[in-house]
Amino acid sequence: MTSSYMNELQPPQRVLLGPGPSTVHPRVLQAMATPVVGHLDPAFFQVMDDVCEMLREVFHTNNTMTLPISATGTGAMEAACVNIIEPGDSVLICRNGYFGIRLADIAERCGATVHLMDTPWGKAVDPQMLRDELKKHSGLKAVGVVHAETSTGVLSSVNELVDVIHEHGALAIVDAVTSLGGHEMRMDDWGIDICYSATQKCLGAPPGLAPISLSGAAMDVVSNRKSKVQSFYFNLKDLEAYWNETRAYHHTSPINMTYALREALRMMMEEGLENRIQRHARVADGLRAGVEALGMTLLAEEGHRLNPLTTVSVPEGIDDAKVRRTLLDDYDIEIGGGLGEFRGKAWRIGLMGESAREKNVFALLSALESILSKEGYEVAFGASLSAAQRAIATFGDN
Repeated sequence: MTSSYMNELQPPQRVLLGPGPSTVHPRVLQAMATPVVGHLDPAFFQVMDDVCEMLREVFHTNNTMTLPISATGTGAMEAACVNIIEPGDSVLICRNGYFGIRLADIAERCGATVHLMDTPWGKAVDPQMLRDELKKHSGLKAVGVVHAETSTGVLSSVNELVDVIHEHGALAIVDAVTSLGGHEMRMDDWGIDICYSATQKCLGAPPGLAPISLSGAAMDVVSNRKSKVQSFYFNLKDLEAYWNETRAYHHTSPINMTYALREALRMMMEEGLENRIQRHARVADGLRAGVEALGMTLLAEEGHRLNPLTTVSVPEGIDDAKVRRTLLDDYDIEIGGGLGEFRGKAWRIGLMGESAREKNVFALLSALESILSKEGYEVAFGASLSAAQRAIATFGDN
């Protein structure tokens, strides 16, 4: 019998509407298929410079230390922590979902004394609550907050939170994994010290690189550490020497992934950052209108709903996993299940990057209507409008 690994790989064509990765445009895939060069080849140095220049535009920053880490988003989260935090430092982490919990875990592993401020899942981090909490702690080195909490679909007002953090003399570490490229992110204007993201969400590239940017103040902290950074791989001072004019060898960069990121960023520049943000808002509005037309409930609080990712409450009596599997098997559509407190209770629907298209909203709403009806769910159409019609009406309003 011939082993399956001897067969040519032919992955299924999916419509990726989960929490990531998102669909990758053929132009980006084509860029990955171009010839490999060495990571110390002058031709690749130009690619690196192009990527850094465009990333500064996306972050809205002039920070010299703006580059893609050779890792996924969690790697950038770890890089932010291991470079800023030394054993014995005191930090505060705002937790309002699964990835705030992860950020706190990593900070603790760096040897920090970690203080926690918990916000109910589905709610945004409140600036006044943070101000009150910070009064309880002196000598904090940094405060970590998730801009777009991928587990709950909530967007917190980072610009306000950073002001509060700086009132208390701490550095602001911001997780923008799901927001960068899909929501406004103005690193310099908002005074963010450390911000990181990932390529597989709104940036429109495959997973494998994680953009990060550090302010001058943050780099001063890194440069003046008393102890060595515990991670060789994520040591930003060494990485800086590779990405700047020195080009000192650190590790072998993922060449073709960098090609992909360059092309994805080029497509962002062609579309225009503001146009891209508006596109994410428009398709999210249509999805939310259609979901509510089906009689389902949105889990994120109104006014703080994340456009690239929408959390929907799984209807009473409906098998979460069965619906998601039917979407995948019968419609080639992927959506995500809930994490943490929302496990088994939520569907996470991502409209990010190339996946943020009106046609995907229509396809998903039509499929959900059919599946839920067969599962005995009484689809409730308000004002005799179908879910798709509701979405169309919303698109028209925009």
